[in-house]
Amino acid sequence: MSLISKLIIREWNRFFVTASISLLLLTTVANLISGLLRANVSPHEVLLNYILELPKFIIQVLPISCLIASLFSINKLKNRNELTAIFASGYSRKKYIFNIIQASAFIALIQFLVGAYVEPFAKSNRHVLLGISKHKFRNLQSKGLKSNTIGTGKQWFKNKNYFFSFEAFDKQNNSLREPVLFVFDKSFKLSAKFSATSSYFENGQWHFIDGVSYQYLNSKSFPEVKKFANQLVPLNETPEDFKQLEADITTLSIGNLYNYIRKLKKVGINTNEYTVMLYRKFSSAIICVIFALIASLALFNPNRRNSVFGKNILIVFVFTVAYWLINSYIVNLGINSKIPPLAACFSVPIVFILFLAYFFNKNKRLQ
Repeated sequence: MSLISKLIIREWNRFFVTASISLLLLTTVANLISGLLRANVSPHEVLLNYILELPKFIIQVLPISCLIASLFSINKLKNRNELTAIFASGYSRKKYIFNIIQASAFIALIQFLVGAYVEPFAKSNRHVLLGISKHKFRNLQSKGLKSNTIGTGKQWFKNKNYFFSFEAFDKQNNSLREPVLFVFDKSFKLSAKFSATSSYFENGQWHFIDGVSYQYLNSKSFPEVKKFANQLVPLNETPEDFKQLEADITTLSIGNLYNYIRKLKKVGINTNEYTVMLYRKFSSAIICVIFALIASLALFNPNRRNSVFGKNILIVFVFTVAYWLINSYIVNLGINSKIPPLAACFSVPIVFILFLAYFFNKNKRLQ
């Protein structure tokens, strides 16, 4: 790496660290003050909740810090006439932009790791730090199939030829409480029903205990009703499947989240909300690089006499606000199944990438 490259990356990193610390301090003060103003939580609980929320704040801060790092580092070199000297020495703008991509790509990797692993790990340990106090904070509420169905008192499950509901799943004993199975035929007519007080998994099969079966419901004759003490019921799911379906997706690392979504899709459940959550872990990392490049547009006007720093800040601010507003709106469309999750998470970043490609291509003579 040349001395000029080291200078560029060093200045960029210096402003990035300063911006990150400053923004984190602001979010820390705002979070702690808002928490301390609540009457139903103690200062100790507010502090522990902040620790659990810190990965989320880092994810929000890093893209803005990348933008500020590019903007202020370029402006500093410009004000000291070092930027003009760098380009006069034969160091191209293309190389400068590549240095910014190098620096911001490392931050994008950190952003991805925090969102994919650190934040879920923090959420999974909320019961350790806060215990029952975690219910006092809305940001720590569970999300997933269990939380979406718990209001009905039953959790519902769909497979190719049956519907299945249960009250609760015991992970220790691999058993289900109050299971009810509705089997339908190829014409989607109800053909049988099995209900029991409990069931357990043994030797690859589910045993229904103390229940009633209703057979031949799709025939013209009266159904066959039988009480049983223990009966084998053909369920294709294993205890691991139910563990996944009961999972709180905010505690799942990226690999487990992918498997969770895959299993839900397999049984025909709408997974758009969860897929958006998965894709956003990637798109939020890409945004770090995009924001850093947006602020680098000032490179094409290195003369400080012809460049107003306030104007550059205004332009970048408008781009940033436009991004967050438009992106938030489109992401909500994806969550509500109005548009595909892939389009919801990546359409706005792609538009910004196309804009940057057009701008750089337009000014390629200056490179």
